[in-house]
Amino acid sequence: MKTKKIKNGGHSWNFIQTGGLVQLQISSIDDVLHLSELDPKLWVALACPVQGLEFSRETLELLDTDRDGRVRVPEVLAAVDYIRKYFKKPEVIMTEGDSIPLDALGDEAFACGHSPLESAKAVLGILGKSAADSISLEDISGNDKLFSPQVINGDGILPGEAVQDEFCAGVIRDIVACTGGKEDISGAMGTDRAGYTAFLDALRAIRSWRNEAKEKADDIFFLGEETDAAAQAFRAVEAKVDEFFLRCSLAAYDGGAADALHQKEAESLVQAGSPAPDQETTLSERQAALSGRLESLPLAECKADSPLPLGSAVNPAWQERIRAFAELVVNKIYGVNGQSITKQGWLKIKAKFGPYAAWYASRPENSVSSLSMERINEILASDAEQRIGEKLDEEEKHPPVALATVELKKMLLYRRDFVRLLRNYVSFEDFYDPNRPAVFQCGTLYIDGRSCSLCFRVTDAAKHAAMSPLSQCYLMYCDCERRETGEKMQIAALLSAGSNDNIIVGRNGLFYDQNGNDWDATVVRIVENPVSIREAFFSPYKKLARLIQEKIAKSAANAESRVSDKMAGAVEKPKDAAASATASVANTKKTDVGTVAAISVAFTGIATVVGGLLHAFLGLGFWIPLGILGIILAISFPSMLIAWFKLRQRNIAPILDASGWAVNGNVRINIPLGTSLTGLPVRPEGSHLDSYDPFSQKKFPVKRVILFGLLAVLVIGCLIWILMTPGGIRDVAGTLLDLGRQIAYKFSIPLPR
Repeated sequence: MKTKKIKNGGHSWNFIQTGGLVQLQISSIDDVLHLSELDPKLWVALACPVQGLEFSRETLELLDTDRDGRVRVPEVLAAVDYIRKYFKKPEVIMTEGDSIPLDALGDEAFACGHSPLESAKAVLGILGKSAADSISLEDISGNDKLFSPQVINGDGILPGEAVQDEFCAGVIRDIVACTGGKEDISGAMGTDRAGYTAFLDALRAIRSWRNEAKEKADDIFFLGEETDAAAQAFRAVEAKVDEFFLRCSLAAYDGGAADALHQKEAESLVQAGSPAPDQETTLSERQAALSGRLESLPLAECKADSPLPLGSAVNPAWQERIRAFAELVVNKIYGVNGQSITKQGWLKIKAKFGPYAAWYASRPENSVSSLSMERINEILASDAEQRIGEKLDEEEKHPPVALATVELKKMLLYRRDFVRLLRNYVSFEDFYDPNRPAVFQCGTLYIDGRSCSLCFRVTDAAKHAAMSPLSQCYLMYCDCERRETGEKMQIAALLSAGSNDNIIVGRNGLFYDQNGNDWDATVVRIVENPVSIREAFFSPYKKLARLIQEKIAKSAANAESRVSDKMAGAVEKPKDAAASATASVANTKKTDVGTVAAISVAFTGIATVVGGLLHAFLGLGFWIPLGILGIILAISFPSMLIAWFKLRQRNIAPILDASGWAVNGNVRINIPLGTSLTGLPVRPEGSHLDSYDPFSQKKFPVKRVILFGLLAVLVIGCLIWILMTPGGIRDVAGTLLDLGRQIAYKFSIPLPR
């Protein structure tokens, strides 16, 4: 790792070179606070997606202020300004953690009008942690105490539960019932300052209207304090009693018309209680229809000059209201428990309520009209106005918990995540750190006895298909699924060590995400590129072996097919097959002399070439091993050279761009880094392997075949050399004769003359 220091204005930047990438080293809070002075061309990335990263999506969404799904350079710089503005000690973000000491919070006010320090103290006070010296993410995340209706939370809404007084709480409930109220952040209904003031004004308007009646109290309140209840009972039956006496007048005028009307109403009553033949109705529905029809019938039997009965002879649907009218009105006015009332008596009662009705018609129609005068007087006579006003003052002065928690949570998320984001955005320090995965590394794929730690989450398969081949990386695209939850996703895994012989579409593996969850993985697509130089060395031989296998298999299949055809023909047409075989033998015997000559010439040419090569090879003497090495290099070197160039050109920028990044430089994966990203199986240190295998197959004698092959090549080469050399046979015969004479002389063997 190389370090280079560059000065820009008053700040010195440290740049490091890792894996061939020159990038900024973020090591101090000054590096963070001066990011706006750094040329964006020196940033590794200019944008990153909000989705698909192994990073807090909540933090990324906070940074994505324009909600376009990407975090861009201006938004990162805006976050830097936010940190500078609201952190008194911004250096706290350089260390890992999810809490902020109170002395690190600034005094600059939020938009809600309270500073981070004031807001944090208010939140801790609600939680009962007034003595705490720091605030954590846990304190403000999903804490029910902060959003309980029993606490003053600063949102300007006062629920009844927040008032420690039952009478005042009842007044607030009256306000909610009359005006609809306002919803507190806890979800409870309450009132704000404006709603409470309007409620009191409405109460005073009703009281003033009531006080105006004192001048005519004898006429209006002719029953004293009981006049309101009597007037309510009177209004409840007024229209129905008028209808009764009108029907009685109709009966006096035309008895037949009254009887016909009564008969028709009786039939409709029976009809209402009986189900229609073409309509299914329940018992409760028929009872409701009967009750409604009954209520529309007269109060009692209507006859000429008949009084209105006040007892059991009244329509059952109106008995309760008539009873209340009799007790509160008739009996109070006449002083006796009357059993009926005549039309003249009814008109007298109506005249009595005339002044009250005229006065009541002038009643202000406002939100509190539904409250009784007793309740209105009770509220206005109490000190509820003062006590509720004090609670509203406290509510308005308190830092708003809803806004404070939003801003404090933003500060806490920046404190926890912002520097890590910079180390995966402005620079890729985490990617080149073996101890910390980058935010785009979604987990580890285990397949074919290897672990691939560089896996990307695929969000746009079409874009990946277009751009991933430009990366020069060997990629396996896998469909992943968690059986227990049904979740699905697609990943792209980099293979950078070992062999790719067994990597095929349909191969299964196991994927572990960064949270340790396991997923079933199946290879669905492969982007072919060199995996390693070692794999490239053996590649030509593997291709040759596959070619030979394919040729042999093809030849065997063709031969088997011809034999099968001949056998089928022999069975179907034995005479023709015999004639064909005879003709074939006849043709075989008639071999052309020119063909024999051509074969001889071809064999001689081949022998000459092979002999020349062997002569040159054997002429190397002690340098023969180097010759063998040269032959091997001549075969493997081109493949290794191409692989070396491609492995050095591996670049994950196209893969990241396909995932929504805007990578500003070439994020190369050189050979050492690539080797570290794919783990090969290694037995633990100190383990023992028992080499005995009861089911082992007899191995092919490779070493013996190679030895005998070399000896055969040498012998054939010597023979060809002897045959091709003028006088070679005579020299060999002479040499053998001299050797025989020496042996005979040594062992005293007589030789023929």
